[in-house]
Order: sequence, then structure tokens, then C-alpha cells
Amino acid sequence: MEINNCYRLLDVSERSTNDEITSAYKRLALKYHPDKNPGRSEWANEAMSRINTAYSEIMSYRFKKTTAENESIKPGPGKTKNDAAGKSEEKNQEIIDRFVKNREDAKDSLYRYFQYNLYNLHRRMETGNKRIFENIVKQLKRSYHSIELLSGLSMDPETKDHLTVFNKMIFDFYRASECLNILDSYSNQYDVDAYRIYKKGDEMLNDAQKEIFYDRHNRGFIKKTVAHANILNSARLFERTLQLYPESSWAVETQIKYEFAKSLNKYFELFFNE
Repeated sequence: MEINNCYRLLDVSERSTNDEITSAYKRLALKYHPDKNPGRSEWANEAMSRINTAYSEIMSYRFKKTTAENESIKPGPGKTKNDAAGKSEEKNQEIIDRFVKNREDAKDSLYRYFQYNLYNLHRRMETGNKRIFENIVKQLKRSYHSIELLSGLSMDPETKDHLTVFNKMIFDFYRASECLNILDSYSNQYDVDAYRIYKKGDEMLNDAQKEIFYDRHNRGFIKKTVAHANILNSARLFERTLQLYPESSWAVETQIKYEFAKSLNKYFELFFNE
């Protein structure tokens, strides 16, 4: 869906704040939710799918969009793209060092996300936590754009792979965190059945993230087997939901979480098996 159509569908503009876009989404979701249209469930599911897609596309577009702040990120004093892209081990090490700094900044943000239980949407909407989430997103965005720049400078395949896999994980994490659909009734059985499988997958995915980005730091070691199993099982449940309930109002969010489970798995296998 083109970004301009997404803005039109939610009846917002490029000048609208993220809060205004979220409010518009919630207002439309309340209007078109299948439970509000019991006689037109198929139509309502399709409408919810379009609304969910539009919201996800807008927020993803804004995350990836280069801002003045992102434009200020430079390769470094005296370093041109051709220079940094050379095969020199010293120059590649400089890229790695800068990546590690941005990676640790992003991981610190992910730690705070779970420290404050911000995966709980009701808790996230509390005034203080809302500000914390906004700051987390800002830091993830800074890290994402910095790593994107470094990826363009690197000519070492192994280094580039690490940068690409980590950045894809950051982006998919953000997309998953912006999934706002909440089951608020049980009158539509098709949606309820889809939600039950989706919810199991979501809980496993959340457990895996929490282990990787939060619990292991507090504990001092990681439960690798448990974390990896949760990632793989969550992906299977999301895939099953999409296969059995492709027309559910949960399909868009399920696809987003499925993509994140796959990118989290790539990140885990690359960074935790070295």
C-alpha cells in the first residue's frame, strides 16, 4: 500500500504526530471491528486488515525515514565511502567498533523496554512509560540509521552480514512493538480461534525476547536452548495462524510477528553461536 494512501485511509497527514496517528487508528478500529459489525464480519475483517496495514506502513515509514538528525550522522573525519569500503583490516575494524557501539546502544534500549514491561500496551500508555517508550524508539532509530550507513561503507561480507541481520532485527522488533490490536470481545468465533493461536505464538516470542534482551543480563547467563525453542515455536504458530485464518483481523499483526520471529532467529543463530 502506497504511503499516501495509508495516510488517506487513516484520515491523517504527514504533519500529524505519532500520537494523532495512533488515535486515528484506534478510532477507526473501534468503528470497523468485526464485533461492531456482526452482520458484516467478512467486510469488517477486510476493513480491519486495511486499517492495520495502513497503520503499520506509516509507522514503519517514519522509522526508516531519514531526518535531519539522521542526516547529521557522517562516516567519520576524513573517511569517504570508497576509503571505508576498502579491504584494509584496520578500516574494517573501525566499522566493527562503531557498529558495536550502536549495537550496545540499541540493546540498552531493548533492555529498558522489558525492564518497564512496555510490551504491555496498557502499561505503555501510562504517562511516564509513554515517554520512556518514545525515547526507546528514538534510540533504536538512531542506531538503525547509523548501522545502515556503516553497512553501506563495509565491503567485508562477514561484517556486512552482521550489520544487516542486526538492523533487520531492530526494524522488525519496532514493527512488532507497534501492533496495537486487542481482542475486546468473543462474539466472532473465527477471530477468536485465530487469536488463540496467535496469542500462544506471541507469548512464546515475548518470552524469547525477554530472555535474550533482559533476563540473561540480570541472571549472568543465557538459557539458549529455551530461548531458541521459543523463537522457533512462535514462528510455527504464527505460520499456522496465517494458514488457517488468512481473513482474520489478526492476519496483519500475525504476519508482522512472524517476520520478527524469523529475523530474531537469524540474529540469535548468528550472534549467539559464534
